[in-house]
Amino acid sequence: MINSDHLLDLAGMEARPSGEGAPRQAYLRRAVSTAYYEVFHAPLWTIATEFVGAAHWKTRVIFYRSVEHGKVRDRCKRLAHDPLPNDERLSLGLDRFPEGLRLFAAEFVSLQELRHEADCDPDTKFSVQEAQDAVDAARQAVEALRAAKDDSSLIPFLSYLLLGLRR
Repeated sequence: MINSDHLLDLAGMEARPSGEGAPRQAYLRRAVSTAYYEVFHAPLWTIATEFVGAAHWKTRVIFYRSVEHGKVRDRCKRLAHDPLPNDERLSLGLDRFPEGLRLFAAEFVSLQELRHEADCDPDTKFSVQEAQDAVDAARQAVEALRAAKDDSSLIPFLSYLLLGLRR
């Protein structure tokens, strides 16, 4: 299983200047990309642990493989709204998600956009501060998701991330 804390540690190391000056762009790009992947894997781990019983633990792979980056991004855009859009409000029976889950959703979208720049735009350059900010944003998002563990709205949030709404 991917340990999300290890991804954050790796991203932080990639974005940290060494005694020899600023990191190369390749390291800063990897830091931004790794920060996003931490935010991508955190809800997958939570979904697997919330939805798959210990006796069927190998089933977690089905959950991991069923999640599409673009669909989760689009769903996060809607989940970050306060109040929720009408369709989501009616289907989920909630006016809004708690601030921490909205923060997670908003950071997921922002970090995915940065990851696309880092991985797909050869002209993009990141400063050390921008890379470190991405790592910090990922850390805050993951902490917000973890803090919602006992919140009654976590299961609807995760269900929507995984399945969305049929329109």
